[in-house]
Order: sequence, then structure tokens, then C-alpha cells
Amino acid sequence: YDHHHHHGHKDLRRWRSRTTAAASAYPLFSNPKASSSRHKFYQEALKTARDKFAREISFQSEDKDVSLAKALLYVAAEDETFMVFNREMDACSFLNEGINVCSSSNAREWDSVEQMPLDGKTISEWLSELDAIAKEVEAELVSRDVGCHLVEVLQAVNLVLFELRGFKRSPVLVDSKHSYLHLVLSSGCGSAILLSIIYIEVCRRLGLTIMGSRVGEDFLIWPQTTYPEELFKVTSGHSLFAVVNGRCVEDPRSMASDLTGSSLLGLEIASNRDIVGIALANLIRFHWKCASRSNLGLMLTSPLRHAHNADEKPNKIDKPNVPLLRPQDLKLAIMASERLLILQPHNWALRRDHGMMLYYNREYGKAVQELSICMAFAPEEEAELLEPFVEKLHLMRLESSWKSLGHTASMTVK
Repeated sequence: YDHHHHHGHKDLRRWRSRTTAAASAYPLFSNPKASSSRHKFYQEALKTARDKFAREISFQSEDKDVSLAKALLYVAAEDETFMVFNREMDACSFLNEGINVCSSSNAREWDSVEQMPLDGKTISEWLSELDAIAKEVEAELVSRDVGCHLVEVLQAVNLVLFELRGFKRSPVLVDSKHSYLHLVLSSGCGSAILLSIIYIEVCRRLGLTIMGSRVGEDFLIWPQTTYPEELFKVTSGHSLFAVVNGRCVEDPRSMASDLTGSSLLGLEIASNRDIVGIALANLIRFHWKCASRSNLGLMLTSPLRHAHNADEKPNKIDKPNVPLLRPQDLKLAIMASERLLILQPHNWALRRDHGMMLYYNREYGKAVQELSICMAFAPEEEAELLEPFVEKLHLMRLESSWKSLGHTASMTVK
């Protein structure tokens, strides 16, 4: 007894030292009151970031006044807040299990979303980074001793972004750093839409309006000009349009390769809100892919086909066949979908996908609500496909409530 008692004191001292070290790195560990206060702080930070995003893309303001950079930095701030809170909760759980928690030198000490560090910089500092890029372009124009002609300005922007700063497009999105604006600015590598957004924001600071449009799988940008033909004149082996948009313009497999000055005028121009929406849709796809990585080929709509198939055997809903997905990535996909619904509230396909993600997250009540709204907007054949699945979700929600009262009887969905 004395031997174990002695070692118990040593273990307790080691546990206390780990707790002390962890408390300095993770505020949740300080005391129970701090834990509750910290949780409330994170919830308020999440709400603030979402509110600021919604205010930025509000339909009450002119589309030209929407800042692409601010909107996407608020997206990053909300997602980062969510991930930081999860990391603190995970560390707290490890500590409770007696697992050593390494202290972090990147302890988050911030009082508002504006002060929150995103890869070492605040939102205002990342906006200043875009200002700095624009100033580099201006310095390049001064050094060349040229006027502000369209071609010279674009050549200077291309030089600074793609040669001096080394920005490049990631062919395949396999890392979240390619999908968030501040991380693309930091790493210099990102998706086509985010590189286009950086290009648009830099040119906006130079007084140059850049247009954009979806063409097939690509998103193309070009300067607003009275004579679009000059964008397609080939100099040094490339047209200015190709230099701005990359190799997709010269790829015969791309729809962009067939564009001319006249066909450019027939494209549907994307608004700033449309561009934010494209970036959010990419985030949904990225996080869903990460969430379902262990379930290759899993489609959001797969359960709808099974529910509608009358030949299949009845499913027991106390054991729903819902595959396990990575919870953090699934939640991030849901958050991106919520933001996109602010922009496109009447998009029935988006609301259907949002409802299906809630189903995979086992939020059956919310899933029923979203899918029921979707049925009101969806074409008749889609609504008929949704109806039996929504009925099944109603029963699953009822059984969840039934079980919470201590009952264990199973129900069968016909």
C-alpha cells in the first residue's frame, strides 16, 4: 500500500504539472467557470463571423459594394473559430483521460473576430496584404515608365502575382489551404476561383474593373473593355486573355479555348455574390470529400434512392444505415452550405443537399425541416423522390425522442 500510495502522489504531481502547462495553452482548462465562459465566447465569435458575412453579402447593398475579400475572410474566421474550439475540447478530453497535452505556443488570446489571428494575421492585415500587392504593381509600372494603359497594367499584375510572388493554381484540391483566401495569400497556391478573386481584388485597388464568368468547368476573368478583341491578340506566343486565365484557354479540351472577342460578350457575367457563391460551393465539395473519405463514392443523395425503392426490405430505424463520416469536416461542409443558402435561399437542389448533410450528421429534426422546405420548391418528380425519405426521417426523429425517455422498442419503416 505504501509503495502504491507513494507512486500515487508522484502521478498526482505529474497530472497537476500537465494540467498547469495545459491551462497556460488552453483557456478551457483554467477552471469550470472559465470553461463555460470560453464556450460562450466561441459561440458568440461564431455568430459574429456569420453575421458579418451575412451583412457583407446583404442584398440590401449594391453588388459592386460587396467585398469578395472581406466576405471570404469572415468565412475563414468562422471556420477557424470552430476548429480552434474543437482543438481545445479535444485537448481537454485528453487531459481528463490522463494523456499528456503538449503546451501550445500559439495560444489564442483575442477578444473579437477582427483580432482573431488567421495564419498569424488579422482580417485587416490580410486586407492590407492585398493593398501591398497592388502597391507592388504600381511600383512596377513606375519602374517601366509607362502610363496606365490596360495592357501594361495587366502585364504588371501578372508579373507581380505569377512571377515575383509565384502564385499558382492547384490542379487538385487536396488541402484546405487551397480553399481559404488567407491561406492562398500565405502559400501562393490555391483554387482557380480564389486566384481569380485575388486578381479581381488587386485590380480593384488599381481602379481596374475585372469581369468574370463560368465557362464549362473553368472560371474566367478579363478586364472590362470596349474592345475585347485586343485581349485575344497574340504577342510573345500568348494572348493577354490566355496569360490572365492560364493554360485552360489554350487547352483544346476546354470550352475556354473556343472563345473570341465576340463570344466573350455573350457570356453571363458573374456578380460579386455569384463569385462568393462559387467559392462556398467549392468549400462544400472539399469538406464533403474529406468527410466521406472512408466511404469512397458516397453520394449525398444515395439514401433517397434506397428510400424510394419499394422492392427493398424494410429498414429498422433503430439501426439506421448512416455511414460514419468525419464529424469536423461534415460540420464544416454544413456551415458552408448554410452560408450559401443565405445567398441562394430558393435553390431547391442546394437545400436538398443541405438537408442530406444534416441527415448524415444525425440531426434528423433539422433534416426533416430542410427537406420539407425543399419539397415546396423542387420539381414534382424530385418532390416525389423526397417524400418517402422525409417520412422515414419523421419516424427516426420520433424514435430518437422515444429513446431519450428511456424506451428501447424498435420501429420498422415500411
